[in-house]
Amino acid sequence: MYVLDDNGVKAECVVTDEGDGVLEIKNIAVVPECHGLGYGRALLDFVARTCKGRYSVLQVGTGDSPLTIPFYEKCGFVRSHRIEHFFTDHYDHPIIECGVRLVDMIVLRKEL
Repeated sequence: MYVLDDNGVKAECVVTDEGDGVLEIKNIAVVPECHGLGYGRALLDFVARTCKGRYSVLQVGTGDSPLTIPFYEKCGFVRSHRIEHFFTDHYDHPIIECGVRLVDMIVLRKEL
């Protein structure tokens, strides 16, 4: 777990070792009043720099949302593949983000 502290906690990121040189982001959260200030990107950049050499890929699975996909792409991630029906198969209730019902998981990867 990584925490970005700038006169108080601004963001956190949880990652797991998935084997074969892959580090996966399981969660990233930025304090709501700090959205859009660059803390999320700074934290992901730090994780990538810190883990380079020990891992070859940083990846994340997320919903096909107009909020999250552009964020990861701006951070240098590229779409790898789609896991169809992930959210409808693994949750007993609809997952809605930015007014969009999430169905498939999009996996994005960044070479380290």
